Amino acid sequence: MEDLKNKNILVIVESPNKVSHIKEYLHKAGYTKVVVMASVGHISNIQDNKASYKNTGIYPNKNFEIDYAVTDDKKEVVKKLKAYSDNADYVYLASDPDREGEQIAWSLIKFLNIPEGKYRRMITHEITPKAVVKAFENPITLGTDMIEAAQARAAIDKLIGYSLSPISKTYVGAKSVGRCQSAGLKVLVDRELEIRNFKPETYYDIYLYFTKKKTNFKAKYVGLEGTLIDHLKDKSEVAIVFNQCDGGKYTIKDIVKHEKQEATKPPFNTPTFQQEANSKLGLSVKDAMSIAQKLFENGFITYMRTDDTDMAPEFIPVLKNYIEATYGAKSYNEPKKGKKADNAQEGHECLRITDPTITPDIFNTKDPNTLNQKVYKIIWQRTIASALPSAIISETTYVINNGKHLFNMISKEILDEGYRKVYSYKDDEAKDDDNEIVKETFEKGEELQDTKLDMTEKQTQPRPRFKEATFIKELQKLEIGRPSTYATIVETVLSQSRGYCELDSKTKQMIPTERGIQLIGFLDRAFSNLINLNYTKEMEADLDKIANGKLNKLSFLQEFFNNLETSIKNNTEAKTQNTDLICPLCGAPMVIRRNKWGKTFAGCSTYPKCTGIINLKE
Repeated sequence: MEDLKNKNILVIVESPNKVSHIKEYLHKAGYTKVVVMASVGHISNIQDNKASYKNTGIYPNKNFEIDYAVTDDKKEVVKKLKAYSDNADYVYLASDPDREGEQIAWSLIKFLNIPEGKYRRMITHEITPKAVVKAFENPITLGTDMIEAAQARAAIDKLIGYSLSPISKTYVGAKSVGRCQSAGLKVLVDRELEIRNFKPETYYDIYLYFTKKKTNFKAKYVGLEGTLIDHLKDKSEVAIVFNQCDGGKYTIKDIVKHEKQEATKPPFNTPTFQQEANSKLGLSVKDAMSIAQKLFENGFITYMRTDDTDMAPEFIPVLKNYIEATYGAKSYNEPKKGKKADNAQEGHECLRITDPTITPDIFNTKDPNTLNQKVYKIIWQRTIASALPSAIISETTYVINNGKHLFNMISKEILDEGYRKVYSYKDDEAKDDDNEIVKETFEKGEELQDTKLDMTEKQTQPRPRFKEATFIKELQKLEIGRPSTYATIVETVLSQSRGYCELDSKTKQMIPTERGIQLIGFLDRAFSNLINLNYTKEMEADLDKIANGKLNKLSFLQEFFNNLETSIKNNTEAKTQNTDLICPLCGAPMVIRRNKWGKTFAGCSTYPKCTGIINLKE
């Protein structure tokens, strides 16, 4: 292995916050001539060009050549990087370990004009001394397939935006259309329309109230022996139960006990972290990712953009030793693994802490920022909990009868906290709320005293509007976007300048505006083949294939472009399509037009001279 300790080496990272840490770790390892600088994210983008397709800077007729250029705000950065690069023996490209990071590495090679053999790719999933030195001493080759995927994504997103946005602006006053943002907006709009069209149904629950030793209890009516029900649908059924139970005795018919194990969950990946930070801490996705970025840059957690939940093998013994020393020799379980998604890229491991001995209390002495402390705490807790035993829950069902009518009282008690010593999930809390701990002894055959029936009238409710956490969960389920894009999708959809969706300040629900609803209505009618949930999912899958070397970028782009042009042509032709209809006002021929909501109608061909229209059935 070549001795690098006397070489002039430039290491380029994305974030300025990493510079001092990486420099310190490499210098302490003996690489004292290393200089560390930051690109501050992307240094280039696709430049608009009037000679290209729709001014996109993309040339479909030239094998999809793309005009990349250094952005104005990065010209000084590039100038400084090039000065150091030209004088270095080697340049290490240490951008983030994902597609965007590969694209940044590619652009640095291109615009710093780094010759072949002089650059090396350095990948680190955590900013710790051991990880940084290991990555530096074991450089890898550039991920060319990942670069192809990143460039294909950028190309299709710009082609869709520049092609469909002007058309949508004409019809519905929409400021922008995007492949993922519009699919995400459609998810919100579809739910909103479902809520608006929901017709509630009334149902009834009956509860038995009774007392023992001055303690009040409640049991729910569950039907007749052999015919159990969830609810009663009619008041007449309620009256029958009341009448048949009136004067009868309520007796403990049976006591059923069983224990169950409640397993922990896997460590975080990006979407589960975003969901938990939103639901537990009330943080927006953008803020949660911003805080996680700082924790990563300062070496406290691993890289925060990941769809994997597996831990690095070298970290598992560290975690095992900590858990056994802290919670007992029998407290360690193999870390819980999540179900592999079909579209998981698995470029790197889960989002976890880097050192379990840095407990939340110790972290608080290192970082005074309250939000940073809260985010670190849930990541630490989730990491530890993922390798702890299941909680053991005792559930007792008291079956009460009055004749053939049955009532259930359920008592739930935690016998062994297991992972709950460290962490609880929102759904755990909900399960606990549904049941009570009955601290009174009942015996089979016991007759209950001070009994009283009561009825509660309820109505079925539509599924709720999405909050940021549940929205991301839905995007993940529908395979719209990727861990690196969820925050951007949320931010774009909620953008005030676009006006498509608003965040309710009290409920934190995402509520589509009329403009957002109109836009999706138009896209459903005019471009349903391009902006729909299944097409977006399939496109993400194709981008993954490109990244894995299983699909050719050019053939993918050509097929997409043909589909795009056909859709635009069909939509444009619909505006002036001739008909056999005659204007009822002036007798001139009529043509097919679209209104601002995207609906078609027959309009007079002499418009604006004549304003005659005929509504058409769609």
